[in-house]
Amino acid sequence: MHELQNLLFNASKLGRAPQLIEGTGAASALSKIVGRSPRRVLVVASRRTVDAVPALASLVRHGAHHYGLTRPNPSVQDALDLSRAIAGTRPAIVLAVGGGSAIDQAKAARLLRPDPRLVDSGLRGDASSLRPDPPLLVAVPTTAGTGAEMTPFATLYRGQAKVSLDLPQCRPDLAVLDGELTRTCPDRHSLAAVLDAVCHAIESGWSLARTPSSRVYANAARDHLATHLARTAPLSPGNRWAEDPANSENGRHLLLLAAAVAGIAIAQTRTTGAHAFAYHLTAAYGVPHGFACAASMSWIEAQASARRPGTVDEATRAAVATLRQHLDGAQGARLVSLPSLNGSALEGYVDAGLAVRSRMATHPVPIDRPEAIRHILSDGRLGGPSAANVARKMPQNA
Repeated sequence: MHELQNLLFNASKLGRAPQLIEGTGAASALSKIVGRSPRRVLVVASRRTVDAVPALASLVRHGAHHYGLTRPNPSVQDALDLSRAIAGTRPAIVLAVGGGSAIDQAKAARLLRPDPRLVDSGLRGDASSLRPDPPLLVAVPTTAGTGAEMTPFATLYRGQAKVSLDLPQCRPDLAVLDGELTRTCPDRHSLAAVLDAVCHAIESGWSLARTPSSRVYANAARDHLATHLARTAPLSPGNRWAEDPANSENGRHLLLLAAAVAGIAIAQTRTTGAHAFAYHLTAAYGVPHGFACAASMSWIEAQASARRPGTVDEATRAAVATLRQHLDGAQGARLVSLPSLNGSALEGYVDAGLAVRSRMATHPVPIDRPEAIRHILSDGRLGGPSAANVARKMPQNA
């Protein structure tokens, strides 16, 4: 854990991460952070989160404004709605508490002006379409995985298309990391978030945009996350993620730190192929983002290992093998249902992923359509019940 703490605080000193408060119980400091003016605070969090975090509930009781209209995979309109609330309440501090979706919604909303006519230019970074004096943003994650509290970008959706606000000022001003806040997170969300973090670490580590610094962060996060997952029993109908001995108080905090380190890595490199293909699974089929990333990583790692074996080292192959076990366990426990893609649906998934040029440009191994389809069918997690038989009939030199 000390390695992760050192990496986080070093990144903060270098300006690659927000100011940082971390440790079990760190969330109790929220009242000190906002000072004596709770009325100048806008809390962005679900009602359930406010009720579950005593420091938040106290702030709201003492006059902090509360905005509870958060949901998974926020749309551009969701960000504009929150932007209007910011314009109406004029807070000095926006306090975003929750998973990556709530934090991303707040990250975008505090910068974008509440005018739909300006949203496209704002997403492109046009300063005239952004608030000139945005409120401070404090991010407090309640899931260990997304790294949104560390990154300078916010993911939004417009219909089935993923869009991003990607600007240095999008990064929160302060991150509060308290593993205890993840204790009541439902198993489905907890595991999806960790799988997302594993993919962040792997994708940053093999990205063509990697640097010596980003690779240190990526590999440290990958190794800590994979080791934790290897010690944790895959979900089944008879066991719960939250009750596994590996997910003790220290285990939860370690996961949160490792996910934050992975967030710093992707802040330097951005993600690659697994995320490019995952967006369509989430937008078109409602697959939670972390599971969508894991399902895509499963066949993408196999494709990379087959085409260019030296691209994928042994530690990464082992991490993906563990990721597959937990993804399969989640399906067996009915926490997630992956679509069985065949025909035009499979082609649509592949075409949507290949079209995300910003992510595919730094993917380390070329992927073409026939090759992708062959590996998806061979993997079987997305290719339908007869995938293996179909795959064997496809040309092997695709």
